[in-house]
Amino acid sequence: MAVHKWRKRPTKHFGDSWVPFAQIELTSQSNKSQTFAVQIDSGAVVSLLRKSVADLLDIELESGKKIDVSSVGGAKTIAYIHELQTRFDDNIVYPVPYAIADTENVPNLLGRLAIFDHLQINFDGTMQETTISSPWLEPDERRIWEYLIETEKYILDRYKETEFSNITKKAAVGFLNRASSTIASLVGLKKEHSTYAAPALIRSLLELALQFEYLMQKPEERSQQYIDYSHVSKYKFTSAVANNPTGFVSRRLANSTKRAEGEKRNQDAYDKVKNNFLIKLKNNKTREASNWYKMTVRKLAEELGRVGEYRLIYAACSKWAHGDPDSTVSDSSQPFTNPPIVFQLCIGYHARMLLNFADAGKIILSAEQDDYLKQLAKGIS
Repeated sequence: MAVHKWRKRPTKHFGDSWVPFAQIELTSQSNKSQTFAVQIDSGAVVSLLRKSVADLLDIELESGKKIDVSSVGGAKTIAYIHELQTRFDDNIVYPVPYAIADTENVPNLLGRLAIFDHLQINFDGTMQETTISSPWLEPDERRIWEYLIETEKYILDRYKETEFSNITKKAAVGFLNRASSTIASLVGLKKEHSTYAAPALIRSLLELALQFEYLMQKPEERSQQYIDYSHVSKYKFTSAVANNPTGFVSRRLANSTKRAEGEKRNQDAYDKVKNNFLIKLKNNKTREASNWYKMTVRKLAEELGRVGEYRLIYAACSKWAHGDPDSTVSDSSQPFTNPPIVFQLCIGYHARMLLNFADAGKIILSAEQDDYLKQLAKGIS
């Protein structure tokens, strides 16, 4: 990913202003190359160069197609179109058409044509820099992503019409929202070309998908169980924070005038449900479940027939998250940091959860939607 610092340029009425620039290497057909600083102008259709660029690169200016280039004020400049090999960084090199003017009275600038539709360009005014990188989605990936989002909207628009109880709707939408935010984080990593940080999020998404599939097998019964366990989680967390003040937030809660009232409310809610989450041990002893589904993630995967995914995806991502020696040797050797694999897992789990929701809620999908989701979900099986 190429990072280009902006430059200050004077304006007529507002003093100096930061302007996006990029350093690019241009190569002519005669194999002459030179690096130029060019202003990035999203308002310009075609990229523009001064006459001196043609001289430096041994380009016969008038051999190109002649055009008129109009400025904002309406003035016209004669220019000639020439295609030049353009290097944005070591990984991004391809031919771009440029209008080379017959005068020096124009700026060197990058316009939209063959730039903004080929590259991912991010402007950061807070850092006065621009990053230029390859597209985060290939054309086929973009079509898949857009159709998946359309299908998700179709399903969620109809969830209120399902026969689910309010508590099931609350649990289901909570799961889907959490999954969407996790997927958005993974997509953000791919967009920033930073998928080396993806395994921890993939593991989280896999857990969400497994839990949601389990919940949707018996939606009414398990949704109540899921919601009830929130009282256990809240009780354990608030007790730990209030009784072990180690920082500003915990000390504030411990010293709050509403502490007694809050603790009683949490205790009452916890007492109503705690017996539902006791697991029998040997010698007639019990322990409190550590999650709402009352089993390990591995057991949950086995229950759903997903043990293969657990052994491959969950184990590998956990190894990365826990700093296993094998995971620290080389990021490039880790499959779940590979951008295409990250994308495939994102859309696969997304599709599976939507199918679970649609099937349990008896939401009728078109044959195309149903087949599409099944094909995407099949990719992670």
